Amino acid sequence: MFRRSLALLGLGLACAQSVHAATVSGTVSSEQGAPVALAQVSLSNLELGRTTPVSADAGGRSRLDGLLPGHYRFRARRLGFGTIEESGIELAEDSAFERSVTLKPLPKSLWIHELPASDWYAGARFSSPALSAQFAIQCLMCHQQGSSTTRIVRSEQDWHGIFDMMAEFGAVMTQQLYDEAPAVLNAAWDWNTRALDSFPDHPAVLDPAAAGGVIDEWEVGEQTSFLHDGVLGKDGRLYAVDWIGDKLYRLDPRTNETTAWEVPTGELREGGILGILAERGRRYTHHTPTVAPHSIQVAPDGKLWMTLSVGRGLASFDPVTEQFRTFDHPDRVKYPHTLRFDRDGNIWYTASMTNHVVRFDTATESFEVFDLPTRNWSQWLMARAMGAIVWAANTFKVKGQSVVADPEINPVPYGIDVAPDGRVWFSQFNNSRLGVITPATGAIEMIDTPFPAPRRFRIDSRGVLWVPSYHEGKFFRFDPATRDFREYALPTGRGDMVYALAIDARDDSIWLCGTNSDTLIHFDPRTETFSTYLLPSRVSFTRELEVDAQGSVWTTTSNLPYYQMEGGQGKVIRLGFR
Repeated sequence: MFRRSLALLGLGLACAQSVHAATVSGTVSSEQGAPVALAQVSLSNLELGRTTPVSADAGGRSRLDGLLPGHYRFRARRLGFGTIEESGIELAEDSAFERSVTLKPLPKSLWIHELPASDWYAGARFSSPALSAQFAIQCLMCHQQGSSTTRIVRSEQDWHGIFDMMAEFGAVMTQQLYDEAPAVLNAAWDWNTRALDSFPDHPAVLDPAAAGGVIDEWEVGEQTSFLHDGVLGKDGRLYAVDWIGDKLYRLDPRTNETTAWEVPTGELREGGILGILAERGRRYTHHTPTVAPHSIQVAPDGKLWMTLSVGRGLASFDPVTEQFRTFDHPDRVKYPHTLRFDRDGNIWYTASMTNHVVRFDTATESFEVFDLPTRNWSQWLMARAMGAIVWAANTFKVKGQSVVADPEINPVPYGIDVAPDGRVWFSQFNNSRLGVITPATGAIEMIDTPFPAPRRFRIDSRGVLWVPSYHEGKFFRFDPATRDFREYALPTGRGDMVYALAIDARDDSIWLCGTNSDTLIHFDPRTETFSTYLLPSRVSFTRELEVDAQGSVWTTTSNLPYYQMEGGQGKVIRLGFR
């Protein structure tokens, strides 16, 4: 077992955080002397790889407390102004550092480059809503188009080459989208010809609520890491799985210590899904996922359980003994995805490639597989032939195809959650369906959603489902009692997307990740109001969310490929409040 510890300052300085911490304060003003409200001021500890930003209040004032002694980089920025950044700041114990800055306004033709990906994607005008949804579902499933490395004008041949490459990652599209997308994307991405008034003057991400939030951002893993999900352990530390590096990371937010373990692979063959993962892993990251840990949750006894998406089943990790165990599920089940625990401590998870939901009895260590209904015979055949397809692709090194007649041929079971009454709900991402399993009888019922691409959802204390529609900047409230869907639009605009959401157990309020807008969004169902918090790093493709007992929100960034993110490194993020 590989184990690496980065105890950069150790426990002694963790104790000093409250006793010998430094403070940085100041104001942000315009050239005319007016306060620049909501300017984001951040301090990055260069030794720890930890960034702490705050938003300036209405008077342009900002204050950062509790900073450990060390070397820092200072940054102040707000959309519409030039960024100020300087290094070489050294904070000593009990020091008070004052830094006030003046931001220079930029013409709109320049600051539009810094708009989030959602504002750019909103300008992509496909010929039909169906094609727009298909593009978002297939092409933006794993990343933003939020940087200069992605928003560039290309020839039709070059675009088709990219689409063919994305097929190696599972993306597929109809011939119509394959033919139409290059011209649509070129028109949306060409800032020289796109009308400036097509961009918002006052983006919704500038929310006064942001001034009440304090964000901590830790660099975790390597530059080649692909952090997928994270979860808070019962020890107060954040555990995150590295999908492409086959690792489990632990971050202690009190000591800033990061520890990594290799997830055991056993006798599993390198790669394993359609014979392409080994090749694409080496090509893009110089790593090869063998088991690819994906989803991670905490059991009632404090152990951590994770799905091994490329491997065959589950793995558990005991944070006390630091020991792993692996569990192989039936051969016909492929690509274990999202997992949740029921009230008896059993595991339920989706298998996205073979249209299954699986129950794992943690007491008997046995699996029960549920075959999910399909819409038509082609879906039925695809689900049952997947084992043979995987074998043939591994044997003959067959690659995926970018153009298919029906992108919904694989239903892709995705999110899953357990209701207070014990029933197990799941979503089918490609199929625009929700389903529910009654464990006592094994009965399965399917429900069509009035929107495409239901992704990772959650169930509140009353049994109500909150379901994101990934492609269109919306989420839905679904009441199983009335079978009614209620629609809500994100304040960040139609170009935004919600990968996942979480529920604050204290009041059943909703937290959503603005996956395409670099935001975290709070929704109060009682008042139906939103608060939006801007993340410190651009191109932050956020995934699973968790709300702790104090109301802080935790998530990870995992834009694929990693180099598109600002800083080129996966991060763990905590949003707390003053």
